[in-house]
Amino acid sequence: MLNIAVYCRVSSEDQQERGTIENQIEFATKYCDLHQLNIVKWYKDDGISGTLPFESRPEASIMLQDAQEKKFDTLLFYRLDRFGRSARTILNGVHTLEQYGIKIKSMTEPFDTGDPSGRFLLTILAGVADLERSNILDRLWHGTNRAARNGKWLGGICPYGYRVDDEGFLTVSDTPLPGFDMSEADVVQMIYRLTTEQHMSTIKIADYLNALGIPPKYAIEGRKIAKGKRKENTSGHWLPGRVRNMIVQETYKGIHFFGKRSKKVREVIKREVPAIVDEDSWDKAQLVLKDNQLEAVRFTKYSYLLKSLVKCSLCGLNFSGTGYSGVNGQRTAYYVCNGKTSYRGKYMGKCVAKNVAANWLDEKVWNDCVNFINNPGQLLTDLSPDEQELLLITSSLSQKDTEKQSILDLYRKQLITSKDVEDQLSKIAIERSALEYRQKELKNALLTTNDEDYRKKDALMLLGDLKEKLTGQITYETKRNIIKQLVREVVVCTTHSDNRDAPEVKVHIKFVFPQIVPCTDKDSLP
Repeated sequence: MLNIAVYCRVSSEDQQERGTIENQIEFATKYCDLHQLNIVKWYKDDGISGTLPFESRPEASIMLQDAQEKKFDTLLFYRLDRFGRSARTILNGVHTLEQYGIKIKSMTEPFDTGDPSGRFLLTILAGVADLERSNILDRLWHGTNRAARNGKWLGGICPYGYRVDDEGFLTVSDTPLPGFDMSEADVVQMIYRLTTEQHMSTIKIADYLNALGIPPKYAIEGRKIAKGKRKENTSGHWLPGRVRNMIVQETYKGIHFFGKRSKKVREVIKREVPAIVDEDSWDKAQLVLKDNQLEAVRFTKYSYLLKSLVKCSLCGLNFSGTGYSGVNGQRTAYYVCNGKTSYRGKYMGKCVAKNVAANWLDEKVWNDCVNFINNPGQLLTDLSPDEQELLLITSSLSQKDTEKQSILDLYRKQLITSKDVEDQLSKIAIERSALEYRQKELKNALLTTNDEDYRKKDALMLLGDLKEKLTGQITYETKRNIIKQLVREVVVCTTHSDNRDAPEVKVHIKFVFPQIVPCTDKDSLP
């Protein structure tokens, strides 16, 4: 008896909810009972588009693997459009299965790929299925555009402050929110007032809405978001990005563009909708947003030495550089945990990490790097005599430029003669040549060492190169380059105590070498 597999598919969640895949299963069961066929495996793709190749469908991909392993002999399906919705997908699928020796058969259409005429009919039916799909999409396309021009709201999440009436048109939602005296439309107007009158940032507005306990759209409607194959409730928080999107959305001033977000090239239809704010308020809000952005850009002139290196011990997110204005109006740079503004991390809320003064932390880390380069401590005790000699040579070479400059300074001040200068520079050149020759010998010798020696050699050479950089002009780029080579990360630990009004910050500097330097911040914002 032949082993039979059955493939069932529906193309949308709506069909899935109506249970049409169960109709296919019921029909296949009766069909196989009638013809005394042995079903060994079912493959059910719920809510999967027929235009997707079989390799991209969850159950169909398993089916191809089973076909390759000869777990069945014939594949049945209800109708060819359940097998696929485009001629390319259908024919490619049939070709792959036939390569594995699998026969294809429709339970409602008179073709069988086991003979030439059946394969010819299959090709025709595949083209018909493709044409039928194209005609359906064309009719839907024109019908959708006609409804959009008439002002109908055609699916998707309704903007905050609006609802869809019984006739499918967008109207202002004036129904009070549960537990509040204000409606969604009132919340939208309040957001615009806070922006235009108070000049509040989107971060502060989001914090204010969360403090009031006003629910966002997803929380009101109980919608869920996809997390892999599962759907979960949202955090129920207002996010600064969502507030900004509402401020720039033209719908609130009475204009909506249908098709603007479409991934395909299509006609964008402009239509009028009920306005929640007047056009002047909308325009003022855009100017405030622009001013806030320009203010942030203007302060980027402070160069943060530790960008991308500072991490929060509480929420695990990075710190970013930003500025705050003091009582005198002068802005000061700080490192601020991203968890205080982005509602991410393990808390899914605002992190309570303390802001750290950028100038203090930059200076502290830089000084520790300099001290580490000049006094590597235990690192040197593990080095061989050759490695210690190489470090000494590297240090001596870096001093030769200093000696040369000192001779020239003495000559410029007319404290020595040109003959003295010539003699001294000649001695420096001879000494440099001898040091460089010995340095080359030692480096070649170190190349024959084992893996542990390689690590020590690399550390030695790195420290030597960095020490040489310290003798030249120390720019921001030089400091940044040195810090990136020496520091793995800077961890900010915020400690709250009932005995102190303000939390204490402890900073741990983790070097690429096995060394951690702790320090305490005394100059941070609470």
